[in-house]
Amino acid sequence: MVDPALFCRQIRSLRRRGYRIITLLEFAAYLDRGRPPGRTCVLTFDDGTVDNLTIVAPLLAELEIGATFFVCPGLLGEPHFAFPAPAAVRMMDADELRELAGLPFVEIGSHTCSHADLSLASAQEAYREMAESREALEGLLQRQIDTFAYPKCGYSSACPEAAHRAGYSAAVTCAGLGGWSRFELSRESIDSRDGGATFALKSRRLFWPLRESAPGRMARQAARPLRHRNGR
Repeated sequence: MVDPALFCRQIRSLRRRGYRIITLLEFAAYLDRGRPPGRTCVLTFDDGTVDNLTIVAPLLAELEIGATFFVCPGLLGEPHFAFPAPAAVRMMDADELRELAGLPFVEIGSHTCSHADLSLASAQEAYREMAESREALEGLLQRQIDTFAYPKCGYSSACPEAAHRAGYSAAVTCAGLGGWSRFELSRESIDSRDGGATFALKSRRLFWPLRESAPGRMARQAARPLRHRNGR
């Protein structure tokens, strides 16, 4: 979603601002003592596409940082469900996932078995998805899986407790949802549309408050006809 050179510039900009990058499990440990210290960042990647191994991992090694990768064990080796076939974007297969998981700066988390939408899940449905995906990943990787990401950011009111019951230490969401609760931690999604100004806002946790403010809503409404004329 982000050009590798741009990704490196974004990470270096965080470092210039004094940020320390840790894994999600380390972040969760800080929550036991209140809140993590200021200028602490967790880097996460969802779905488990093969570029996590071939592109992202070498960049992390070069930058000397770690990251958490959320994987769907039921989709290993398959084409990515959200990309057109000509794009040839696929998930890591089992051997590729094992190779990624073996790197010392990598943490693997669960993303349900097959990217299930949990926004309307009952307590039983949520627990089953979380427990089965965790068990599948632990069996494949022979290591403990402690963290979880809600697919498409959505989660029902039953999900946080289900994540706790399933044995996770933390669960994350995105798209302006969540907060500081251990099982509904908010994240900022960075993608190819984010220029310097947008990244600056997102990395300061200012993007969503501005977007949902009265001026932000007016700006989106004014831009809508322009997007339609440009075919977007």
